[in-house]
Amino acid sequence: MKHIFIIIISLFTISCSDKVVPIGLRSTIKEIDKNLNDTVKYDFKITPERIATTKHHFGLGRGLRNEKGLWSGSLLQTYFKLNGIKHADDMSSIILETYHRKLNDKPIRFREQKKYYKEYWKVAQLEEETFKKWWDTNNSKTELDSLKQIYFSNFSKDRKILGSLHAWTPIENGHSEGTDVDIIGNIIEKDDYTLKIKIVKLGSYEDKYELLYKIEDTIEMHIYDVFLIPPQNEN
Repeated sequence: MKHIFIIIISLFTISCSDKVVPIGLRSTIKEIDKNLNDTVKYDFKITPERIATTKHHFGLGRGLRNEKGLWSGSLLQTYFKLNGIKHADDMSSIILETYHRKLNDKPIRFREQKKYYKEYWKVAQLEEETFKKWWDTNNSKTELDSLKQIYFSNFSKDRKILGSLHAWTPIENGHSEGTDVDIIGNIIEKDDYTLKIKIVKLGSYEDKYELLYKIEDTIEMHIYDVFLIPPQNEN
């Protein structure tokens, strides 16, 4: 019994260390790193953390919430609940933050991550003015705007991006089937969150699908829907 207690304490200590990925998240972090292609990984790494977690909330984040059972009683969900994190959105955000810090060789600070989300739900139950004060203190708009400018400045003219477009089968009996088609494009213009992009390459897709665009066409895409291709891979 004494040995079991020592093991539990050791695992808890390792999990809460500022310098390493918490033991309960290691397999998930390794899986993300293995499965992400080089372009998405590069874009994720160079994006400031607050922007990265927002940009990937409905892509990589949604995949984590659904595929890792963060809504449905998985071991990973149980691990988070034992650490006081109860909402699946918070769990996926912590995973993304942890992966971002690992990629950039920064301290993980798991304790601080947990503290933020615990405080959020506690303060959210208080008066609106109290919550707003807490939010403004912990989520500076000035800092966020500055981080956006840093990230958005990378999307300069002629930079290559990776994105995707939707192709559809012809409508039959009121139904149509869709698929995503990868594109590589050159940035022509940038206006706030909107990019004007010239398609230079299209991924392959089955003949049954119809894509409305072709190489050399110009399209507009939201900056959060594309990923910067690493400069050494642009040619």
